[in-house]
Amino acid sequence: MKYNSETKELFTDNGIFLKKMQCPDKVDWEKMKPGKNDLEKICLICNKSVLNTDYLTDEEVLFVLEKNGNQCLKVTAK
Repeated sequence: MKYNSETKELFTDNGIFLKKMQCPDKVDWEKMKPGKNDLEKICLICNKSVLNTDYLTDEEVLFVLEKNGNQCLKVTAK
């Protein structure tokens, strides 16, 4: 995945637009509550599920966002 920190837009490696990141809260991943599995944690501020995309393929992230376009994501800028 590719993340444009200026526009806050997330794309697949092939250039497919995935999502505009809009979270105003910068919560440290390590300080979040545990979620259902190792890829998910719960935000301490908004109590929403946050999915760690570090171990997912572009296709898997696209699948998740097609089911729930509001899914919060943890993205590591590359």
